[in-house]
Amino acid sequence: MPTVALLLALLAVLLPATTFAGGWTTMKRVTDERSSRLDSLHQLSADRGKLHLAHPRTGDGQLDDRVFYQRSADGGATWSDVEPIFAATRDLRHVVPNLALSARGGVVAVAWRAHGPRRHTLFVRISRDGGDTFAEPEVVFSTRYKDGIGVPAVAVGAAGKLVTVAWTDRAKGRVRVRASRDAGRSFGDARTVGRTGLSIDCRDRLTDGLVGLVASKRIVHLAWSLAPRGRCQASSVEVRSSDDRGRTWGPPRTITQRRSYGWPELDARGRTVMASLQSTDGGVVLSRSADDGASWDDRLLKAPKGYSFSAADVVLMDGRKAMITYVKERVRRSRLLATEIVSRWSPDDGVSLRRARSVAQEAERLRMAPNIASIGRQVAIVLQSGPMSGSTRNLYVTRLR
Repeated sequence: MPTVALLLALLAVLLPATTFAGGWTTMKRVTDERSSRLDSLHQLSADRGKLHLAHPRTGDGQLDDRVFYQRSADGGATWSDVEPIFAATRDLRHVVPNLALSARGGVVAVAWRAHGPRRHTLFVRISRDGGDTFAEPEVVFSTRYKDGIGVPAVAVGAAGKLVTVAWTDRAKGRVRVRASRDAGRSFGDARTVGRTGLSIDCRDRLTDGLVGLVASKRIVHLAWSLAPRGRCQASSVEVRSSDDRGRTWGPPRTITQRRSYGWPELDARGRTVMASLQSTDGGVVLSRSADDGASWDDRLLKAPKGYSFSAADVVLMDGRKAMITYVKERVRRSRLLATEIVSRWSPDDGVSLRRARSVAQEAERLRMAPNIASIGRQVAIVLQSGPMSGSTRNLYVTRLR
């Protein structure tokens, strides 16, 4: 009898470890169109059995720039045709890297920036039928200052009724936010929730808080990167949370004080919130809160000798599971030799992580910006891949078997 009990105990430990033992499918192009130059990062979200994808495409012509939307109803195996939701005009000729995407309750929100000779503008465009149709673009913020607008973030919560957009007013170093409580039909006034001196350009001192935003039911969490003015490495990452649909915001909390390049990627489920960042020493910072963002614990995932990690993303899944994905780069004398996409999953809501597994094997191709999303037990990762020069890139998807 003790032997049977011991076997049952061992099975209880081993079975969760084999939950994601099937490996990843071969990478497949998201679109059948010819390769293109993707000069800013794509974003991936999941809702109601669908994957939603937004990505920009830039060209050499005066009116070439576009923002595209696609969706998949089979976990990423097939995708809809690309649908342009923004096209350059003579007044707003250029799509600015990078954009944002969020989906919940049948509402899909895409936020992006465009600029022209006279102004910089942040747009959001909303679908209220799961991506079938989109309302006209809404102007969230516009400025004539040459510094422009920081990288945006968007989050949909409260069963689709709450849509929140955040960005940095670069001219003043202010982290700002606007919230809609009617599924994006109207937005309240812009509010300042923080300030930053972080520079995304060490020479030009272009200030940007590199905001992250996520919603869990009615609670919204807004994170941004801090640094003394002109510094291009974040000394800490702060977060403020709102439990009344963006009307008021709680005090700042520290996600991590480890040095990073900023730009936290966030996910939330229930009371759990997780954040991932690229460390300045070649690792990945993973931080977790189990109490709606009131307190945080962080850890550093160190890269093996001769390698470095970058571009991490995290997803909180059903059954108190979590998964992260990131780029593992092989470097020698500061020269990039090869890249690999890896994943690690957690059986306990992000408290611990199992060993790393290869998603896309090491190769002499530039692989970057893995975005991860899940629908129940289905997990998909969309990434960019192309020649090591990075001049031409393509979007690929891989799925957990």
